[in-house]
This record gives sequence, C-alpha cells and structure tokens, in this order.
Amino acid sequence: MSVVVGAAIVRDRRGLAGRRRAPAAMAGGWEFPGGKVEQGETEPQALVRECREELGVLITVGSRIGPVVDLAGGGRAGSRVLKVWLASIEPGGATDPQPLQEHDQLRWLAPEELSSVPWLPADWPVVHALADRLATSRPLAGGRVGGAVLVGDTVRRPTGPWTPAVHALMTQVRAAGVPGVPELLGLDQDGREVLRFVPGRTVGDAAAVPPVFSGPRVAEQVGGWLRELHEATCRFDPGEREWRRGRLSRRRGQVVCHNDVSPHNVVLDQDGALCAVLDWDMAAPGDPRDDLAFAAWQFVLCHGLSAQEEAEGLRSLATGYGADRTDPVAVLDRVAPRLRGAVRFMRRGAASGDEGLQRLLATGIPEATEAGALAVLARREALVRLL
Repeated sequence: MSVVVGAAIVRDRRGLAGRRRAPAAMAGGWEFPGGKVEQGETEPQALVRECREELGVLITVGSRIGPVVDLAGGGRAGSRVLKVWLASIEPGGATDPQPLQEHDQLRWLAPEELSSVPWLPADWPVVHALADRLATSRPLAGGRVGGAVLVGDTVRRPTGPWTPAVHALMTQVRAAGVPGVPELLGLDQDGREVLRFVPGRTVGDAAAVPPVFSGPRVAEQVGGWLRELHEATCRFDPGEREWRRGRLSRRRGQVVCHNDVSPHNVVLDQDGALCAVLDWDMAAPGDPRDDLAFAAWQFVLCHGLSAQEEAEGLRSLATGYGADRTDPVAVLDRVAPRLRGAVRFMRRGAASGDEGLQRLLATGIPEATEAGALAVLARREALVRLL
C-alpha cells in the first residue's frame, strides 16, 4: 500500500493550507502540505521531511486526524491512501512557512474560514474534522510525544493498550497523597483520556523569563517529588499489566517509575513551586534509580551549564530525594545506561508501530540521546571531583 501523508499544521487555532502549483489537474486546489512516504521512513518521519522541503520549517507531529482517505481512484481500493496528522511548528528555527516547492500560496485559516477555499477532493473529509477540532479545542504546549489538546477546562490525550495500567497507577498515587498528579475524568466519545487542566507553565517553557528549565530549586523539588512517588508505588502492586514498555509486573526492589519526568512535563505555579507532573504514559515498573538518572539528564546535564552548576544541580536533586537514599555520584553514574536504555526503547517501540515513539524518531530524539550519553561519560571525572 502506498501512503501519502499530510500535515494539518495548527497555530493560534488556525490551520495551514497550501494552494497547488501543479500538475494541471490539481493546480489552484488547496491541500494540507505533505507527500509520499518513502521506503524506510515512518509516516511521521516523512511528514517532517516533506514540511522541511516544502515549507522550510521543522514540525512536531501530533496525533492523526480525520479518516484514512482512499486515493486509488480507478485502481484497487486501499492501494493508495491519504493520512493526515495534526502538527505544530518547532520553535528555535524558521517559524513562518514559505511556499518553496509545491505551492504558490499559503494561508492560515480559522475554523469558520476552512470552507472558504476550494480544497482538493481528497482533503475535504479531513477539513471537516479539523474545523470541528479547532472550534472546540487548542493544542497544548508541554510534552514531546504529542496529541494533547485543551477543551474547556479539560485536557484530552490519545490512549493506548497501556492506558488501563497507567490510570490505575495515577488513581492509586493520587489517593495516596502524591502531589501534582492530574485528576482523571475518564474517556471521551473519541476514546481520548480526559484530565482536569492544571494552570501554570511547564519548566521547559521557552518564553519563561528568566528561564527556569534548570537550577537547584527546581532540581530539589523534582527529587522530592520522585521520592514521594516511589514511596507510594512501593505499596501499589498492579500485578502483571500491559505498559508502554511491554507486559510487566513489579519485581522485588522495584517501584513504578514515571519514566519521563522532564522540563516538558513538570508544571510550576506562579511562585515557581512544582504543581503538576504530566504525561504518565511511559510509566512502568522499574528501578527507582532510573527515574532519578533521567531527571538528572533532563534538568541538569543537557543544558550546557558549567561543571560547577551541573555539580550543584546533581547535589540538589539527590538532596531532594534524600541523602539516606542516594548520593549525587550514584545518580550521575546511572545516567548514561539510562539514556542508552531509552534509545533502545524508542527504536523498538517505533518499529512495533507506536505512533508516539515514531514522532520522537522523526525529530531525531534517539540520536540526540545517544550523543548525550557519550557527553555525560566524557564529563564524569570532572564532575566527580566537584562532587
């Protein structure tokens, strides 16, 4: 089956449409930017490449939207299809799309304007789905796997086979008094999980002034939160369940780790206090040291800080978790193995069809993570001397 992918790029509750230059049969028709998936590419990787080539921007691919559209025409039904994905433009590079190849004009269209242009027939079913989505929701910042939208005072997120186990975990630790666990409200009619929206800003908010993605106060709060989570999950035995990392049970000495405590997923209130930890989909039974190691990388070691600042951040993280439980050198020594494990997990999951992990592959996260593991090993001796 041949797959054509399109990107429904959204910004400020407007969708991006492009007018075709050619061929003659399509010229003047409007479409979602995209193109054919090439051999060896995942669908999100193809979208990232196509938008870079056609528009000059780097996108983050979200969840699928609308139906799969049959493009076979007079050929065999289902032999060529169109799939459209929600997307947003990554900050940091070019942020204004340009009509570089396939299009002679681009327009940002509000929900009520989407029907004002002559869309190509294949795109119309997705246009209707996008209009409904834009009219009732807006994409949320935070997270990297994608797909979260705000609807009223609730957040809607995609689900998967791991969702029942994750929801059981969240319900248990919230009841145990762990702070910052979002309130679950069930599933909506589209099968998405519904959570109560938590106001605040993610630690990784690029617009924050001054930037707050790192620093001893944040690191210490994260360490303290992880200790509370791990202590609560010592009393939570879910049995053998399906998690995103596979079918697992909690073994002796393990806790249930969040596995993705990062600046994208930690929300601060206006006073800089941790008020929520988001995106629990990666949670699974595991070694508590791995949660600490991942937090050390995300909050301390991947931001180009000085060695002295990194040492201070590692000490703060370990202090928050408890000097009776760990020390900063032990946390540091766990980072490179944890990162390499994350790379194996991302690649294995993407190969098995996990769309969220395919989006991470499309934006080069595994390669950056591998480079991070090597960089931590290269700096280890200098950091140990300071610690």
